[in-house]
Amino acid sequence: MMDYDLFNDLEKFHLSNYEIKAYSCLLMNGPMKATEIIKETGIPQPRMYDILGKLQKRGLILINSSLKKTYEAVMPADAFKEELINMEKYVNQLDTFIKINKKKIPAKSPNVWFIENDSRIETKLEESIEAAKTEIILSLPETRIRYLLPVMRKAYNNGVTICSVLGNNVGSSVIKLMSEIGVVRTRDVTPAEIVIVDRKLSFLNAKSITEGSDYSVFIQEDELVDIMGYYFYYMNWIPSKYETDFSQFRKLKISTSWLACEAIDNILEKRKRINATLKGIYSLKEVDMKGEIKSTVRIQGVKQSFILSTPDRDYTVGGKNGKLEDVRMIELNMDSILI
Repeated sequence: MMDYDLFNDLEKFHLSNYEIKAYSCLLMNGPMKATEIIKETGIPQPRMYDILGKLQKRGLILINSSLKKTYEAVMPADAFKEELINMEKYVNQLDTFIKINKKKIPAKSPNVWFIENDSRIETKLEESIEAAKTEIILSLPETRIRYLLPVMRKAYNNGVTICSVLGNNVGSSVIKLMSEIGVVRTRDVTPAEIVIVDRKLSFLNAKSITEGSDYSVFIQEDELVDIMGYYFYYMNWIPSKYETDFSQFRKLKISTSWLACEAIDNILEKRKRINATLKGIYSLKEVDMKGEIKSTVRIQGVKQSFILSTPDRDYTVGGKNGKLEDVRMIELNMDSILI
């Protein structure tokens, strides 16, 4: 058996444990047949071809369709080049917004607030979390988490999904407390200080990403909240690792497409079935759907979507601003059970 410790961080690129094993096996051994990969990695045979198909779809492996079909890994620098370019693109978008719009948007704008006073920031965060209906995504330092913990517990008890990325400025006791009320991922550095509520409101402490800044901004503009969401996804979420994952919570409410895909992949990997109710936009009308979630379809920088199988047919579901899917998601409620 191979030592896969060096390859564990491939989960940052949304590879499952089995996908990491298969890809790293091919990287280290060169072209192999499926039976050889199974023998080397211990991946169950019924899962092998599905895993290889997903790796091929992601552009991570090539298939030699000769009489004795073999599989060959694409080197990581080439395989992940497009994803890294897209990550840089999102970061640049947010940087441009902060530099330009801080001067152009009035502080009293109804949709954007620039705040410098810490007590006003915490009061605004408290109010925002208290108003949450579906999800709270956050990266905060320990002092702010402790201040907001009572209102976050209340949100959790009201069925709100809480997902946090905590850095080296948060102690183990707080990580444990947050793990009791939501999904927790950790990093060995201090992540950008961000909170996003219901995909409607976002908070950024600008000083956490730029030393020369001394303000915080609250945003309630859909497009800008989306940019903040992808900044969080690429800069905070992807480089982190699970402490408590989605499979620990049977019922989840989510309104952000990439977060829904993260939850679905995580839960399906634990061999659970996901029953779901969906509120979304289909054929320009708001609809409610029920069915079983079968899989995700994820292309970095292009789509974060999933397949909802209903008694009528299968639908592709994307984000609220998605253009490539059948349904645009407004709110997703998931109930997962062990198969």
